[in-house]
Amino acid sequence: MKNDTYYKQCTYTTKTDNGELVGIAWIPENLAIVGKKVYFGNKTKTPKQVWVVKTVSDVRIAGSYLQEHERDYLTQREASDI
Repeated sequence: MKNDTYYKQCTYTTKTDNGELVGIAWIPENLAIVGKKVYFGNKTKTPKQVWVVKTVSDVRIAGSYLQEHERDYLTQREASDI
């Protein structure tokens, strides 16, 4: 069994000039803590946007599974598959 990073689906928010942006993503389990500040993108001394985790799912999924299935939404099932 190989070492794998596990992820949880979270909602997160950031403040804008007009209010608040909300996002949903699978983030590493060690960052998936309600109230934790997270930064997406390159690490800099002054990040442009700080996101705050608002909710965390109970579901825990291996990173390898997420990578294998990240583009499943691109395939459309045929009517005969339903």
